[in-house]
Amino acid sequence: MTNRLKVNYTSEVPTDQEIVQMWKHITITELNDWSKSAEELRAKFSKTHINGGIQLHKYLISDHYCFQWFASRNRLSEIFFIKRFFNRPELANYRADLEIENDQPNCEQKEWSSDIFDLSGIISRLLHHGGAYGNLKVKDAWKTAINFVKDEYDDRFNEINRFTYHLEDSAWFFHVPWDYSIVLFDKRTNEVIVINITDTD
Repeated sequence: MTNRLKVNYTSEVPTDQEIVQMWKHITITELNDWSKSAEELRAKFSKTHINGGIQLHKYLISDHYCFQWFASRNRLSEIFFIKRFFNRPELANYRADLEIENDQPNCEQKEWSSDIFDLSGIISRLLHHGGAYGNLKVKDAWKTAINFVKDEYDDRFNEINRFTYHLEDSAWFFHVPWDYSIVLFDKRTNEVIVINITDTD
């Protein structure tokens, strides 16, 4: 099995032409193997954000030496990963679920972190503060969040990149403060989890 985490310090940075070819050659496959804790997370957000809700999507990116060069070094932003990812033809179902008519939606990366040490805090805060009409108690919110991180990532906090982003062309969001979008990229498995949350009063 390929060790995608290993950085080859002797290899040179891929050229622009190699990056262009990479985007043509890689493939993205939709997955649906959710943990019990992920399903619990989905159920809890459905209760706290009753007029909106949560959407969970999972994908696998095929191996490519050029992609791994940037991924292993936490440098995916340099190849405009977020924008390119959501414009891919393999994400047609995602765009349909988010009510995006544009095949190449305007997508802006906001925040980025090379790890997910704070992910449990982010998720539990969203659940505790809740949506327009519902929220979870502190212990319930925290337990739901830490179980999700443990079951989906086995607490491999330093192996996951976290991105937040904004999709301008989605009619699914209510475009209020309850909107939240996050991408979690697993460097070990090349899997991507996308979480979208919204609500309205």
